[in-house]
Amino acid sequence: MTPSLLDAISAWKAAVGDEYVDLDTETLSRVATATFATSNQSPAVIHPSNREEVQTCVQIANRYRIPIYPVSTGKNWGNGSSAPTANNCVILHLGRLNKITELDQKQACVTIEPGVTQGQLSHFLRESKSGLWVDVTGASAETSLIGNIMERGVGYSPYSNRVSKICRLEVVLPDGRFIVTGFGKYGNAHADRVYPWGLGPSLDGLFTQSNLGIVTRLTLWLMPEPERMECFYFKAHGEDKLVDIIDALQPLKLRGILQSAVHIGNNYKVVNTYYQYPWELTGGKTPMSESVLKDLARSIGCDDWSGSGSLYGTKNQVKEAKRILRRALTKKVTKLSFMTDSSLAVARRFPGILGKLLGVDLKSVFPIIESIYGMQKGIPSDVTMSTPYWRKKQAPPEIRDPDRDHCGLIWYSPVAPLDGSHATAMYQISKQILLTYAFEPLIAFALMSERALCGVIAIAYDRDVPGEDERAMACHRELVLKLSAAGYYPYRAGIQNMPNLTPEGDRDYVKLISHQLKQVFDPDNILSPGRYEF
Repeated sequence: MTPSLLDAISAWKAAVGDEYVDLDTETLSRVATATFATSNQSPAVIHPSNREEVQTCVQIANRYRIPIYPVSTGKNWGNGSSAPTANNCVILHLGRLNKITELDQKQACVTIEPGVTQGQLSHFLRESKSGLWVDVTGASAETSLIGNIMERGVGYSPYSNRVSKICRLEVVLPDGRFIVTGFGKYGNAHADRVYPWGLGPSLDGLFTQSNLGIVTRLTLWLMPEPERMECFYFKAHGEDKLVDIIDALQPLKLRGILQSAVHIGNNYKVVNTYYQYPWELTGGKTPMSESVLKDLARSIGCDDWSGSGSLYGTKNQVKEAKRILRRALTKKVTKLSFMTDSSLAVARRFPGILGKLLGVDLKSVFPIIESIYGMQKGIPSDVTMSTPYWRKKQAPPEIRDPDRDHCGLIWYSPVAPLDGSHATAMYQISKQILLTYAFEPLIAFALMSERALCGVIAIAYDRDVPGEDERAMACHRELVLKLSAAGYYPYRAGIQNMPNLTPEGDRDYVKLISHQLKQVFDPDNILSPGRYEF
């Protein structure tokens, strides 16, 4: 360690306590490990407990010119986990900032810190009988809400566009100063948690997908529990049906009939949710053959495409929405079914009988169905935590940690207009590349707003197999290159994408973000160097 780093560590220990500055070799190895090959290391991990300690830690970093890299819970699997974007960054772990405060049931909002997980808030809302739901993603219940929101992540409910449901950000700037956005800057404003813009220029967007500040608290808007919710599931035969399905759903999204996000996965993706790679059926060969894929898909009752979403409102509103949805999907899907609390209870009680009637192994399928249903009403689940273990030859352990267990996983999520032809174009490009590199095309689409969809593309492999890290990253690079050439850019970036973000079309934008604004906010490049720098 350099003298300046040793001095900084001493100062951090004085600020947060000796036990909260971690120099353990095993810990440092863990925080630098992701679900793909990484090379950047960290010399220390600091665990502040409140905003004031974060400010002090940042001020110390500036004093000694030591770069820092904040993470919320460090569970950003597939996009970098807790590994820093530059070498020798000290990790500022915000997991101890885990307070839930100021729940306002009338205005349906709550204030949270970056260590608050989606499982923690969901449990809190149910225990307090608030009648409010938090939008959740398909990631682990132990993932940070603020961490995902700052990446503009997408969930399941009508509040799935999560970044549009926040206000009053409390932000520590790269020099250690502290600001509150919106009306929060006035201190006594009554509307600071219900109106995001405040007065004057709005700064909130500067702190999403950037390295211009550390969000230590924000207010999140919650969804009031509706009178009725019905989750719908559909499947369709033929890859060409993707165009018809998306074009049928698009006007329903635009008109507000479909309020939730709708997720549509191909058969590879659905099989990945239920099984590990069938090594015994493939004779150890990869990628999985079409015949094996079809057999596995048949056993769980899925087809070329499977989708889900939910309808919310009064009983009459849901009844009418169901009628419109059925009409829209007629002759486009082979099966459309609906699930309510009561039908879920019946399926839970009689899985064997219903499974025989439906011709599927319902005992195996039911946990996934139940978890999807729960996510539509704000209950996160760890049931999909088995998916990173797809190519592993051992069963997933009871306590799952994809980083620790050398699971290979790289995500890529390009965005397009909500149009079937764009979805098909993205699908064909991605599928061809993945198969060329001998990876299964684990591909889904999320109807993320009334006008946009994103592809959810996973490269899943086993990091313990020699050469797989290199092959997976080569596959990822080709996905980035060819999808970008076709006009499809990602809505978020993992640390594996950060070096490839430079836009070709607007050099003034690059100059403004990476030079002028960064120079004003962080002239010594202390905070997250390399993160979202163009």
